[in-house]
Amino acid sequence: MANDRYNTILKIVGVFCFLYLFLVGIKGLSIGIKYLGGDFARTVISTTSNSFVALFIGIISTAIFQSSSTTTSLIVGMVSAGALTLSGAIPMIMGANIGTTITNILVSIGHINRSNEFKRAFAAATVHDFFNVIAVIILFPLEMAFGILEKSATGLGNILFGKVSTAEIFNSPIKTAIKWGTNHLETLSFGNNVLLIIFSVLLTFAMLFGIVKILRSLVLNKVGIFFDQYFFSSAITAFGFGVILTILVQSSSITTSTIIPLAGAGVLTLRQIYPFTLGANIGTTVTALLASLTLNVTAMVAAFSHLFFNIFGIVIIYLNPLLRNIPIKLAEWIANVALKNKVLPIIYLLIIFFGIPLIIIILGS
Repeated sequence: MANDRYNTILKIVGVFCFLYLFLVGIKGLSIGIKYLGGDFARTVISTTSNSFVALFIGIISTAIFQSSSTTTSLIVGMVSAGALTLSGAIPMIMGANIGTTITNILVSIGHINRSNEFKRAFAAATVHDFFNVIAVIILFPLEMAFGILEKSATGLGNILFGKVSTAEIFNSPIKTAIKWGTNHLETLSFGNNVLLIIFSVLLTFAMLFGIVKILRSLVLNKVGIFFDQYFFSSAITAFGFGVILTILVQSSSITTSTIIPLAGAGVLTLRQIYPFTLGANIGTTVTALLASLTLNVTAMVAAFSHLFFNIFGIVIIYLNPLLRNIPIKLAEWIANVALKNKVLPIIYLLIIFFGIPLIIIILGS
């Protein structure tokens, strides 16, 4: 009995160690891609006045940065500087919500050699996709017709403007710890961005393999009950956990991709992960909100529009019994299809996050 408890403790410690290195790998991959594609993203963000094109610019820019927090913070800064209008920023922010889910897909592909595990992981990754896509399908035309996000955000910005004071941008201790590890990874790559990406990918998938292997054995020891009883005991607790964890990490990409191995290992179900991803959507708005406090009311309004987009999406879709289960059903459907044709996830990733956005941007330019 004592040996079993000792082994369980060692495995839990191992999971946290592997998780840390997993996050270092994800961050290193993000940095490497940012170095290679960041200038392109900055250029393309500022070169359109077409709202529909701006939506797809938000998708591809966030796919490049692998973080909606990074993209929206950049957008908020550009709005503050007058380089981007608020009307042009809001569609980009909507697109950022879709683009941020690319990391989930990449992580789920790491399970591709194990059929049932891959099915669970891919469904968990795409439920976030489908929710954000449906939210955009509903809210984009409403925004274009009535400006509901811009008006809501402007109203809140005007109410709070007199109360806002200069504040430092929040520095997460978790983010600092991950940065320390990433700096060492950059050192090992000798400043070569391609090597950094390769090392990051290898580290990410190696740690993913380790996490899944340990979690699989822990599930047999009923550790899954711990998640059920505390973090994912209800939709509300899962949602709250998603908000808090994303605020700490400052990236919904990292937060939601961390949960994918748990889905693959069978620790969490798709219905438990669904509200968690919605919490991550809310939590990811905090970085831009905090950054906007150091700028001006226009920057705040841009940041508030991101928050309102996610709140309205939750109200319209998740709290609506008619629409609530659609993302889950679509995620289960595409996971079943991907199980039969394992090339599909790669095709899905390339078309949704790069192919369609590039075509729309080129045609609209």
